[in-house]
Amino acid sequence: MTGKAGFFLLLINLTLSGVLPAQTQQPSYPFDTDFKPGLIFLHDGSQKSGLIKWYPAQEEKLIFRESEKAPKQKFPPEDLAGFQVDTFRFRSISGFEVYGNDFALLGKMSAIKHTFGHLLDSGKVNTYLVYYSGYNALGGAIQSYLNVVFERKTDSGNIYAAYPVAIRMRDKKFEKVKDNLQLFFRDYPDVAEKIKTLQQESGLAEILSQVRKLN
Repeated sequence: MTGKAGFFLLLINLTLSGVLPAQTQQPSYPFDTDFKPGLIFLHDGSQKSGLIKWYPAQEEKLIFRESEKAPKQKFPPEDLAGFQVDTFRFRSISGFEVYGNDFALLGKMSAIKHTFGHLLDSGKVNTYLVYYSGYNALGGAIQSYLNVVFERKTDSGNIYAAYPVAIRMRDKKFEKVKDNLQLFFRDYPDVAEKIKTLQQESGLAEILSQVRKLN
């Protein structure tokens, strides 16, 4: 896990403990408003260096230019394998669900077709930070919802499970979160058993610890 990832995990823990409000759950990346030097990774295994700007939200296109005076090129997440700015490493991930604006009230998850996930840890189970942008009916504004997303490879393709960060919900709805995680980790009985006892306040830190041990 990268050093920068440690900052984001600290931020997650502070948010969960109530030290930070939910509105601060989206960290400010250096490249979300300004171009920064970095690399884009293509599906053929090659890479290009240049200047990168990307706002963290589903389906958002990455803007790339090879130099300050070069024309802008826009890449949807599915057209790249990933990108890197400084020590922030992102991978293109597709076809999964997260906990967004509809879950706390309606119990409905939100689908993401394509996005870039901030890679925190890799191994048997990859761990990402993923941002979902949706309309908060109670607040009357667009809000970013932060999820930790787990990914593992199977014979039929990659599968995913999400853990919501700072999204308050009733215990019954949190049981659905746990059920989805248990299904994802069914091939790892020790982790699946641990998930049964997760609490909303401390669950994320516990499951991240289990995944680090697994990797």
